[in-house]
This record gives sequence, C-alpha cells and structure tokens, in this order.
Amino acid sequence: MTFAGIIYAICVCILIFTTASWLRKQRACWSYPPGPPGLPIVGNTFQVPLTEQWLKYAEWAKTYGDVMHLSVLGRSIIVLSSASAISGLLDKRSIHYSDRPVIPMAGEMVGFSRYIALERYGGRLKEGRKLITNSLSTRNMPEVQRMQEMKVIHLVSRLMRSPADFRLNLRWFMASVVFQYSHGYEVKTFEDYYVKLAEQVAKDFSRAVQPGKYLVDSLPFLIHVPGWMPGAGFKAAARAMAERLQRLANESYHHVQKQVARGTAPPSFTANLIENNLHPTPDEEDMYKTTTMVFYVAGADTTTSVLEALFLLLTLYPDIQQKAQAEVDRVVGFDRLPNFSDRPRLPYVEGLIKEVYRFNQVFPLALPHCATQDGVYAGYHIPAKSILIANSWAVVHDPTLYPQPFDILPERYLKQEDGLNPDPRSFTFGYGRRVCPGQPLADDSAFIVTATVLATLNICQTIGLDGLPIKPKATFGGGAVCHPGPFECTILPRSIDAERLVIHAASALVG
Repeated sequence: MTFAGIIYAICVCILIFTTASWLRKQRACWSYPPGPPGLPIVGNTFQVPLTEQWLKYAEWAKTYGDVMHLSVLGRSIIVLSSASAISGLLDKRSIHYSDRPVIPMAGEMVGFSRYIALERYGGRLKEGRKLITNSLSTRNMPEVQRMQEMKVIHLVSRLMRSPADFRLNLRWFMASVVFQYSHGYEVKTFEDYYVKLAEQVAKDFSRAVQPGKYLVDSLPFLIHVPGWMPGAGFKAAARAMAERLQRLANESYHHVQKQVARGTAPPSFTANLIENNLHPTPDEEDMYKTTTMVFYVAGADTTTSVLEALFLLLTLYPDIQQKAQAEVDRVVGFDRLPNFSDRPRLPYVEGLIKEVYRFNQVFPLALPHCATQDGVYAGYHIPAKSILIANSWAVVHDPTLYPQPFDILPERYLKQEDGLNPDPRSFTFGYGRRVCPGQPLADDSAFIVTATVLATLNICQTIGLDGLPIKPKATFGGGAVCHPGPFECTILPRSIDAERLVIHAASALVG
C-alpha cells in the first residue's frame, strides 16, 4: 500500500470512529417515546387491560401520541396508533422491524413459532412465503376463483335450507374453500374430522397469541416450573394445543402424500409441493407441513370473522343492503349468479366490503413485530428487541382518515380524496414484510360471498314475540382474532326466481 493509501485508510478509520462516538452520544440524548407513567420494576404491567387492549391504547394515544412507549416487566413495547407511524416503521423500515418477538406460550410451548404467522424473520420464513405467493399468483388465481364460485353456490343453497345455522354454514364455506385449495380435500359437512380438528387449532392460535392471556409470556422463566406446581396449568394446556397442532399438520400432509404415491391426488397446493420434491429433507418436509396448514390456521378463521361481520352489517343497515342489491341487479341481472368478472363494475359492493373490513377489524392489534436493532423514529429511541404493536383499530377509526369513523358509509370510497378513506385492507392483512401472503384467497372469498348473497338473499332483523324487529348489538370478542358476538337474523330468498336459480345451479354442480 502506498503512503497516500495508508493516510487515506487512517482518515477513514478516524471518520468511522468519530461518527460512532457521535452516534453513541446522540443515542444517550434520545428518549423513549412518551407513555403512561408506570411503577418501579413492573412498569405498566398492571395498567394494560387483559381484554380490548386496542381501546385503552387508542385512549392513551390521545394523550401520549401515535408512537407510545410502555414497559412491561422491563420489556419495551412501542404502540403505533397512526397510519403514518405504522408505515414509517413497519413498511418503510421493514428490514429492521420484520422479526417476531418470542411468545413463549404460542411460539415455543405450542409450536406456532414454526408457522409463518409467528416464525422469526429469516430464510425459512422467506421460502414459505414464496411458496404461497407463487401459488396464488395472478396466473393461478382464475382456477382458484372458479372453485370459489362453485363453493358459494353450495353456501347459498345451505343458507336457504338452514338459515338459522348461518354462522356454521359460513364456517363450512371457508373450511371447504381452504381445504380444497390447500389439500384437494372436499369438506362435505362441518362434522368432518379434519375440519373439527382445524377449528380447534385455530381457536388455540387465537387464544395462545392473545396478549396478557398467559403469565408465562411476561415471565418466560415459568416455562421451567414443574407442571404439578400451583398455577402451572398453562403447561397442560400448551401440551394439549401442541398435540392438536402436530396431529393436524402430520395427518393432513400424510393423507395427500399417500394419494400422490397412489397417483390419485387431486390438484392442490400440498400435492404440488410433494410432486415437485418427492424426496425432501426432514427440514423441507417440516416446512411443507407447516406452510400447507397456515391457510386454515391463519386464514379460514379470520375470513369467517369477516363474513360474520358482513351478515351483522346487512342486518343492521337494510338501506345499505338495498343499495348494494340494486347495483348487483343492474350489473348481473336476474338470470345468472355473480362471478369475479363482475367485480370491477360493482363499486358500491366493493365499498361495502371495505366497510366490513373496517367495521370489524379481525386483528384489532396486528400480530407483534420485533426490532432487530436500535433505531430512532421521530426523535425517539426505539430499542433493539422492543415489541412493536400496530393498533389497527385506532387507525381505521381515526376521524382524520375516515370522517364519521363510526358510521357505515360504503360510498365514502366512491370519491377519491387525497388522504381520506384509504383502503382498510391496508390495515387488515398485516404490515411490511409480514403482510399475509394468503390475502388474495381471503379477499376473493369475501367478494364472492358478498355479491352472491346480495343477489339471492335478504338478510333481515328477526321479528320478536312483540311483533317488533330485534336489532342486534354490534359486539365483538374472542382472542387475538375478533369475531362478532352472538346475534339473530332472518335469511330469506329474495324471490322465487332467485331460489330457483340457486337450486338449478346447485343441481348442475351435482350433475
């Protein structure tokens, strides 16, 4: 190296050292985002409610701002309550905020940390997401949509035959769509073995990831306490959940594996994985099992929640239902059922679907992200390993984004206004590099059910014994996945012709 080169290298080293020293000094000056004052050691642990945390976070955000810091037993939690804050960190800086925190109960004890929803950011996650996004590419979606169009005919037929079981019928529809796509498996009844098992696993997931549900998530050392000790009942619960999860992943995968070996496997996502790699390594096979099951565990239950919210909204707002039906009648007519080619010509129906997403945020608090390094945002210190929680509920009820946020207004999306009424799906399916890869399947299911129900059925308030309509209460609950509470509605065919159209279409499928 020449003398000039040595001098240049020394100057570069001095510059790097000086910059690093300056950054350390600056970091010492950066403070955490504001937040409610807590207690010594435990911080805000006892101030965070165990249920409906999004409401408390939204309330606090009015005082402390859209980037808020909480401390729970020494762990930093950053709550993001605005679209700009969420985009600024989880989207624009996704390379540093796409990891998942360790969730001892759901992740390590039950085993969901091996599934895409909770998997740590890395090569295995990227490969699993790539498998899903490729299978739901624009090229493949027409075939998937044809299957959904056939399944929805059976759904409306079931709703006409047994309207009181509408929630069960909606769950059957999503189970049928998902298992047909993922495993080529036809679900005939909701009592199906795989469906019942998958339903329980989906409930396990929603319960296990619910913030504050299990103390072990705040005190990870409890993993090591003996199961016989008082208060250690969570260990038995975790074992039961883990057993169901493993059983579902293994049995459904091996079912398709045997069909492929016999040459009788119907087309499916799982069959395609197996046929393209007949001799996978143990790690590859494990990834195939977990990836194929994510469609139901993370997709079917959430989309069912959207469909339940649709029926609740149609029951509460008959005028909206009538406007949407009028648009469907004008575009589709009365001699056929809606299909996906109609979607671009149904803007009011599209607005209705968007309001359904906004009306019932399936994940009011998005699944948590984790910071992989120290960072600064808006002058605040975001420490490495801090948990970042996007309060999606607060965003879709922000009056500066959605004027009259508690009113249901499908027409709000018909006029384009800068900065107003963005598509709520941007705040429904996750953020940054953790956006749900199954979004096309879920959103298409929501559309085809909405359009077909509007074309064939009337969803009305039930008439009570006093002769007056019973108006449902818009209540929501559950675990991390939010579902509308129990409600009654009356479901009737719109006309004799609509009923005959459905019967004819269902008969043609059977024939």
